[in-house]
Amino acid sequence: MKKLVKVFAMTALMIMGGQAMAQYRGALFLGASFPMDDFGKFDSFNEYALMHIEEDDAGAAIGFNAGIKWYFNVGVKGLNVLVSADGFYNGINSDLKTAFRNAETSYDFGDLLNGSFKYDATPKYLNFPLMLGVNYIYHFNPNLGIFVEAGAGGNFRLLTNMETVTKGQLLNQERIYRNYSDYDNAFSFAYQAGIGFEVAKNLVISCSFYDLGKSDVKAELTNKVIVNEVATETKEYKTYGSIHPVMVVGRIGFVF
Repeated sequence: MKKLVKVFAMTALMIMGGQAMAQYRGALFLGASFPMDDFGKFDSFNEYALMHIEEDDAGAAIGFNAGIKWYFNVGVKGLNVLVSADGFYNGINSDLKTAFRNAETSYDFGDLLNGSFKYDATPKYLNFPLMLGVNYIYHFNPNLGIFVEAGAGGNFRLLTNMETVTKGQLLNQERIYRNYSDYDNAFSFAYQAGIGFEVAKNLVISCSFYDLGKSDVKAELTNKVIVNEVATETKEYKTYGSIHPVMVVGRIGFVF
């Protein structure tokens, strides 16, 4: 992966340096990302990639995208070298939210015994791909053009933490169990392909397919036990399943 990043960076620098005197333009994009396949699937916790080994279901919801693209003309009409940087945010879908909510419990038997279990935080998915590619645009007239593009590069994946809290009291002795899952960041190979329209030379409407690569889910688990305000803590490192962010992205862009 390090070699891929170095090659990408050197190629981008050579292109931007070689095209410094050529025509170039940029565009800012905003849109929605629609997860596909296992990335948007959730059936049960037994198949959830963030809890079980060798599982792939991520339960991602429709998310948001913001990005920027630079287009460097290579001297051929309509043909451009493309450099893009994107940010994707996906929460969890309704099925996974319901499963988390249904797992929460509470019980109360007066002063003798009472307690509760809940999720204080649930994971969210953030992806930051950086890609190099090509773009070709054909103008029907000065105010309307259609384009196709494709690119490849690397993706930086980030997962927010998951935290559970269990509270219990037995004969006036209170116990609190806090469990944190701090997920590792990951890098993966990524690619995209898209089609769209350019309107009046300053508005872009596009639809793209993104495959951000498959990567393992690993986490440091912190288990904290608090008994009558006295805390003890243990840690362990675990490997779970894998996440493969695949999505269709619809967005609009503003050329500058």
